[in-house]
Amino acid sequence: MNVGTALLAASVLIVASPVAAHAQDAAASATDRDFVRRVHLAALGVTPASALARDMGASAAVKTLAAQAGAQAAELDKLAGTTAAGLKVALSGPLPADEQSALATLQKHSGSVFDAQFVDFLWTVDSTLLPIATTVHATTRNTAVRTLAERADAVIAAQLPLLEKSGLLHMPVMPSAPASATPRLPGGVPFNQGLVAQTRYGGGFLSASLPVRLGVLVTAVGVATALTWRLRARPVRSRRRRSGAERAPAEALPPARR
Repeated sequence: MNVGTALLAASVLIVASPVAAHAQDAAASATDRDFVRRVHLAALGVTPASALARDMGASAAVKTLAAQAGAQAAELDKLAGTTAAGLKVALSGPLPADEQSALATLQKHSGSVFDAQFVDFLWTVDSTLLPIATTVHATTRNTAVRTLAERADAVIAAQLPLLEKSGLLHMPVMPSAPASATPRLPGGVPFNQGLVAQTRYGGGFLSASLPVRLGVLVTAVGVATALTWRLRARPVRSRRRRSGAERAPAEALPPARR
């Protein structure tokens, strides 16, 4: 095989690789199919609720939220329909009973009461669908389902700030950062456990090099030896001084007369 033939074969493999990867795309799981249906049902509920909010809502923030939610619901429903057609998933079926009841309640109110109920309705739909979309996006092996999950995740993430700006949501959209549980030393100095571990086991900028460690060890041994020698030599000197003091009075006495 000459060089030209080899390059041609390599280019064919490079061009054909995306096709091969698409051909090996895994079939949709039961969870994937259920997710496609859930996206469709969520859009079926949000679309009429958003239409009601544009006409019966009182605040500008709710009307803005309704306009965006309605457009995004139509987009998701279209994508869910395309995905379902490729997977041969039937999307027929009525809305869940709780969504039907919520829509019926919305139709009975207007003004500020409607605004609060619409925000609560949309928050319920988003908070139910978001964890499912995130899980499916991370676990599915089907490209079409992953695309739908990624888009649903992005749509809900874009709606959350508007829900919070409405001022009608009685819970934080984004969880606050947990309180720091970092232990502290006396005086309030943070205790860095990782830094202490690095120093203990020979890492980190606080750990001494090997020559420094050896020097400290030799110095410590020398000091310990000198202290031991001095402690041992002190009793000997004391005994010598005592014996000299006992001899001195005896030598000072005059010799006894016979």
